[in-house]
Amino acid sequence: MTATPVDSPPAGPPAASTPPTGNPPPPAGNASSAGKAKQPKKPRSWRWLRLVVPPAAVLVVVLLGTWIYQLEQPDQDDPAYLSPTSTADIGAAALADRVRAAGVDIQRVTKSSDALVAAHQGDATLLITTPELVHPYYLRMLKLLPPTTDVVLIEPRLDTVVDALLPLWSAKRAYVSEARDPGCTYAPAAEAGRAGVHRTRYGPVLQREARELARCYDDALVVFERGASRVTLVGSADPFRNDRIGEHDNAKLATGLLTRSPRLIWLDLHRHEPPPLVDNNPGLGGGSAAPPSLRPPSSGEPGDPDFPVRGKDGSDDPQTTWGGDNGEEEEPPNPLWQAFPPWTYVAAALLVIVFVLSALAQARRLGSPVVEPLPIVVRASETVAGRGRLYQRAKARAESLRTLRATALSRLTHLLRLEPDVDRRTLIEGVAAQSGWPAPLVEQVLFGPSPEDDVQLVQAATSLEQLLNAVATEHPVAATNAPDAAPEGESR
Repeated sequence: MTATPVDSPPAGPPAASTPPTGNPPPPAGNASSAGKAKQPKKPRSWRWLRLVVPPAAVLVVVLLGTWIYQLEQPDQDDPAYLSPTSTADIGAAALADRVRAAGVDIQRVTKSSDALVAAHQGDATLLITTPELVHPYYLRMLKLLPPTTDVVLIEPRLDTVVDALLPLWSAKRAYVSEARDPGCTYAPAAEAGRAGVHRTRYGPVLQREARELARCYDDALVVFERGASRVTLVGSADPFRNDRIGEHDNAKLATGLLTRSPRLIWLDLHRHEPPPLVDNNPGLGGGSAAPPSLRPPSSGEPGDPDFPVRGKDGSDDPQTTWGGDNGEEEEPPNPLWQAFPPWTYVAAALLVIVFVLSALAQARRLGSPVVEPLPIVVRASETVAGRGRLYQRAKARAESLRTLRATALSRLTHLLRLEPDVDRRTLIEGVAAQSGWPAPLVEQVLFGPSPEDDVQLVQAATSLEQLLNAVATEHPVAATNAPDAAPEGESR
């Protein structure tokens, strides 16, 4: 029989075996990328929403409420606003008809200078429906009107009161108008009765600059006399509007305020006016038809510091400049504070308060504990051994035994279901009954004297451990290494 020869494998290192099934192993260069791909993806944290959502929700509510409020407010730039010829809701054609029915002639003007010239003739009532659009210098000229001219200002706000140098301490404006009783003896208010005029409340009148004549509707209607003219401030435009004149006694109040003279000069202004200029026309120097402030000052006549106006050529009038009583020139007030409506400052303050309160609320809630890996792992046995070495080095035998006994007492009270503040005798009797040890021996182990050397410390610790085992097990365990305890009535 002939054997078939078998080719032997070539000499050299054995080839790496290929696994029978599965994908081949990844290349060595992609080991790091494979390791990164296996790392679990951390869940996305949404804790930042706790700080962002509350202020954002409050901001949306504030802005939405402010937007709705502004939509409901009439625009003074609207030509129909309190116009004697407009029949719109915000117009005043109904009031104009009532005034004409009372026998008063209405003179409608659209420029402040024309209104002042007409009012300076006397025996008239000057109605200014949009004081915010009138230049403050024109409002300062109201003190120059004759005593037979009454002035009615509808809802001047605080900035207008300050710029017009009206003799008032303050002006506080509410969001809506309310109906109030007059509460005064002023004829137009007392005869009218309850009216929806309470919106802007005006402070006290400066006694050194004007004389207060009446105060009605909880400070919403103030009448004062400044110079020779009499000025009436009305805290709301509702009694003059077509859609509100029929409410309460608004019609009687508005008609009574505007029919005290045979002429009514109705300033129907719906745009901001430029400041007045000094007219250097000599023909107006002695004219009596114009207020003194609209005429050039006579030679030697001192200028009025309330009217720092410029001439037509742009040069400063030599008689009137910006400054105080000492004549020193000062800078005009910064217009930046008047560039934004008052509600923007209130909204900004509310947002700041909301942000601070939200930050305080978030600071109180610390959240769940964050698990962090420890730099090293220390075994419990090593901690116990290290603490024991510290006690041994300090020779704190009494402190060591006291710690062991405190732990043993806590475990014994728990095993025997006793109160933590149980008295000593009850504890000793319970431990003795459960362990089978004599009561004097139990007292010696739990409350004996401090050890004097390491040998006594070890014996005391061993006795404590045996006593705990005797109480914890069902079958009592006798003490094998317990210190000798003297019987009752005998001394050691």
